[in-house]
Amino acid sequence: MQFLRFLLPVCLGVLSVTGFAAPLTGQMARVGVTDSDIEDLRRWREMRQWMDEAIAQGAEGLILDINVTQSRAQAALSLAEEITRLKVKTKAYVNTSAIGGGALLALACDEIWMAPGSRIGAAPPKVTADEALSPKAQDTLLAESLAVLKAGARSLCKLKGHRPEIADAFVDRDKGLVLGATTLADKGELLLLDADTAVQPIEGKPLLARGIVPNVEALAKAAMPEGKLLVLNGVWYEQRLKKAEEAKPTSPVAAKPEVPAPSVISHSQSFAGKVVIIPVGQDDLIIPARFEFMKRTLGRCNHDGAEAVIFELDTPGGLAWDTISLMMKDLQGLKARSFAFVNTRAISAGAMIAMATDAIYMAPASAIGASTPVSGDGTPLAEAERAKNNSAFMGMARTVVREKGHDVRIIEGMIDMDRGLSINGQVIIPKGEIVTLDSAQATMLIDGKPLLARGIVKSIEEIKQRESLKGEVITAEPTGFERIAIWVTRYAAILILIGLAGGYLEMQTPGFGLPGFVSVAAFALFFFGHYVAGSLAGQETMVVAAIFILGVVLIGVELLAAPGTILPGVVGFVCVMVALVYAMSGWEVVVPEGGSAGGFNLGAYAAGLRSFALGVTGAAVLITLLCVWLPDLRPFRTLILQASAGGTLEDAPAMQAAIRARAGDTGTARSALRPYGTIDIGGRLVEAMVEGGYLQSGTSVRVREIRGEKIIVEAV
Repeated sequence: MQFLRFLLPVCLGVLSVTGFAAPLTGQMARVGVTDSDIEDLRRWREMRQWMDEAIAQGAEGLILDINVTQSRAQAALSLAEEITRLKVKTKAYVNTSAIGGGALLALACDEIWMAPGSRIGAAPPKVTADEALSPKAQDTLLAESLAVLKAGARSLCKLKGHRPEIADAFVDRDKGLVLGATTLADKGELLLLDADTAVQPIEGKPLLARGIVPNVEALAKAAMPEGKLLVLNGVWYEQRLKKAEEAKPTSPVAAKPEVPAPSVISHSQSFAGKVVIIPVGQDDLIIPARFEFMKRTLGRCNHDGAEAVIFELDTPGGLAWDTISLMMKDLQGLKARSFAFVNTRAISAGAMIAMATDAIYMAPASAIGASTPVSGDGTPLAEAERAKNNSAFMGMARTVVREKGHDVRIIEGMIDMDRGLSINGQVIIPKGEIVTLDSAQATMLIDGKPLLARGIVKSIEEIKQRESLKGEVITAEPTGFERIAIWVTRYAAILILIGLAGGYLEMQTPGFGLPGFVSVAAFALFFFGHYVAGSLAGQETMVVAAIFILGVVLIGVELLAAPGTILPGVVGFVCVMVALVYAMSGWEVVVPEGGSAGGFNLGAYAAGLRSFALGVTGAAVLITLLCVWLPDLRPFRTLILQASAGGTLEDAPAMQAAIRARAGDTGTARSALRPYGTIDIGGRLVEAMVEGGYLQSGTSVRVREIRGEKIIVEAV
């Protein structure tokens, strides 16, 4: 019996290897790619599910049937990097055209094949024109996009064995392309290859494409004469899921060996002797709470005695001042060895973090650089402000980079496009271009030493082997409270919206009810999340809370006690704004190399101001909608006594008295109008309101106008 228990899993494994668990063995999978597939991220994720399922089912290869004419190359770059990671042979079939983003997807494949009359190329960065930006700012924005795109495209070519100079000519119109005695593109024009040119031999090998084939079926037949071509689409995927569900055994037969997952830390797990991985993804560097999480993780590494820290970077950038603080304080104070694994992008703030580590490693298709500071909304800075920020950032970053043994000229060229990068007379990136290095450039040897990165690796394990790290690899993840802080800082505008709308509705109703509880809960979660995120610390938490409460009290005075005085409301609003924006931004004073304190920097508060503006605008819209629609909703109509008492609301004596009121009628206030109250008109008591102030009881009043069911009065 023990022998059978051992033998059964082995037999199942053999059956899996021989094809019973891999129904697509011997088949090529084909997926069509159009402009909408590149521009719509949801659509692309759906296609990736099809590809992953086909590969998991044993497909021998994947053909991208590309028909793309106008999609943005920037949108396709990250998608192309995903294609390079697929574990099967990939072929691009250019079916009519692979222009813009389609060209990058083709470059990410192992082989490129052309249909008769098809075209490939012309993949420049596209930047939306903005009249608010100066020509210099527009040029800077274009240069940043060009540098990132060109480095990414070169990496794809070098990884897949295509000519890197073709990627340059596809992306940059100023490059042109001359190979041997053949001029393929003059300077000033983008390279766009037709099928015949793409397959012509240059220096003993095809220029780009392997050949011209009439259709996808012919390409699949040439690759696998005995195989079949499987078309991937939504119908096929649903059928696969249905068959997999039907094939599930009704009772467990044998335990399947589990593949060990990467270790993730718990709140109490020690870092002693461990290799700690800190992932830095797409949005991590735009959330202040993630910086606080990284700082706490580095602090624990120091306290517990970690062997090494590895930042795994795949980010387009983020908050510059928070990044500088992390570089100059926390990474400089780290006792363990630090490494950066660029997998696959370390752009802007990500590049600065990488250069603050002891050593950098690049993934095969990766890029690092383009660290020019931009404004809070991502647009380039004005020329004077750009020069000022460039100087400050270079001064601060230069200190860290020099301390870590990297060449300071690299970070200078990443920040300032006017510097370029030249080493020992060799021009690597010309002046006028922002330095962004692909994996081959970052690892190129100059005087026997790598330019920036120590090598190209495919995994964390390779870094461990190269650096002789012995500790267990664990991935740092936020704890429960840190997750709350990240959520709060990401959706702060929504909490502000809920808090303001709830507070206003509470002030318009007697007593303390549900809107008040909702408002208090929203703002309590807001301040608690930002306290955990590190935006607030120590005594400043009490100060900010006091300013916020003072603002709320002043707004209450304006609405309830002294309407129309304006000053308390304005001061209260300013207090609330200062408290909320400060909580979202915090205060960081950084000192450049040999300079004075950076002092107040409005750019550090841009995100907070934007979230506050969104919250206030959303609250105003929500309050307006509630005031218009809330009384008509069924739950609120049931609170009004109508037919059960005989008649309707209009039959009540108070409503009848109000209906008989006319403009010009005079009477006396029987209660204070702040702004609503009761007046006496000809012996009838009716509810009225005053605009732009308040009236004391006993004041003689005159009906100024009737506005629907409202009676507007003024003092006589």
